Amino acid sequence: MSNQAANNSENNNVTLVLFHNDLRVADNATLLKASEISNNGKLLLVYVSSLTDVLDDKNYYDAYHYDSMGQARQQFLHESLADLNASLMQQGNRLLYLQKDDEALDIFTQLNDLIAQQQVTDICISQTGDYNQNKVYDLLQAKYPEIQWHIQTTATLFDELPLENLPKSFTQFRKKIETDYDLLHAEKDIAISPTPESLAPLPESIRSRDEYFFVSQLSNQAELDKPSQPPSSFTGGESNGLNHLGTYFGSDAPSTYKTTRNALDDWTHSTKFSGWLANGSLSVNTILNRLRRYERNIIANDSTYWIWFELLWREYFYWYTVTHRQKLFWFKGIAQHAPSTQLDENLLAQWKNGTTQYPIVNACMNQLRTTGYMSNRGRQLVASCFIHELGLDWRYGATYFEQYLVDYDVCNNWGNWQYLAGVGADPRGCRQFNLDKQTQQYDPNGDFIRQWQGNTQKSD
Repeated sequence: MSNQAANNSENNNVTLVLFHNDLRVADNATLLKASEISNNGKLLLVYVSSLTDVLDDKNYYDAYHYDSMGQARQQFLHESLADLNASLMQQGNRLLYLQKDDEALDIFTQLNDLIAQQQVTDICISQTGDYNQNKVYDLLQAKYPEIQWHIQTTATLFDELPLENLPKSFTQFRKKIETDYDLLHAEKDIAISPTPESLAPLPESIRSRDEYFFVSQLSNQAELDKPSQPPSSFTGGESNGLNHLGTYFGSDAPSTYKTTRNALDDWTHSTKFSGWLANGSLSVNTILNRLRRYERNIIANDSTYWIWFELLWREYFYWYTVTHRQKLFWFKGIAQHAPSTQLDENLLAQWKNGTTQYPIVNACMNQLRTTGYMSNRGRQLVASCFIHELGLDWRYGATYFEQYLVDYDVCNNWGNWQYLAGVGADPRGCRQFNLDKQTQQYDPNGDFIRQWQGNTQKSD
């Protein structure tokens, strides 16, 4: 640390936290670090909407752009920010929110102006696998070389890849991790970062600048767009995530997870942690500790192991993204093997609108547009159809999921689409599902298809 930085730390420094996918106060090492640095100074807690818009070469956004985030995903994010803001206010500060509107400067310029005006001395961020987000951080670091950056781990089980190299397949990764790091059965719980008791205040010059303050106000249209019979209970925010965590592990559901996880439309049949994990309202360490407690106090069986198995998949795709960087968005993927697919606007529209000739696919897509969620089995079916039956460029499907999924995560989403397209980590190559067989297995009476009007097809 330079002498200037040391002096700043002792003399009312100004610390800025850039929240990204770490929207919580519990087990948040980034927030804890910021509270320590700003002990005798001021603290800016900032969430920035669409910061990566500043990039001219956003890999896939140029060709696969969407104009607006899906309503359910937007609402889930807003609820998460509202919950975070409420927690921060209890600790003596509040959330600042930079977003694009018709009159304001672009978001990157707004952030730069805030940094300059408030004479920020330290910036705290959470480690992320998001290649484009990291490029923006690089731009900021280059623009402000005098600012001290502090990067913490908040999203993963490991601070860094715990192996010398990332194995080519998940199975190899899982076996190596389970051999070298038995986190599921370790004697002590996974360490949880303490929650700060209080936070340093905002700089005085910004306390009256209410244009920066996050305001919890969902649009009337958001209420109108809610389905009349919501099939799920995805409500954003750390408090709701913790409530769900307690409810789930307070039930018998973990003991039957492996046999029920492929259900197409039942809230209790899978863990549903994904939404809160995706934006960091829940930490993976908190979930793992609750799973370990369940195994100790209730039961340990194939189903509880399978929850751990899925958490390892999430970990694998994080380090997959860190390892392969922009290749996550390339048509040929990491395999550098071009799939025999192309863009057909008519077929793409049918897939998006749920008007293909495949009822099970239509039902899943209608569910996604309405609720912002689709089961893991559903995602595999619609992606397989997209790639194999419709012959479409897999990146358009990945981008559509990004637009609508409340649990969108850049690592899991793009890694899984590569996997199914045969250009990623699957050693077997392309995986094609028999849609008729899958329908008979997972919707034998047609209840799901009727529920989501999957038989409505495009007329010739």
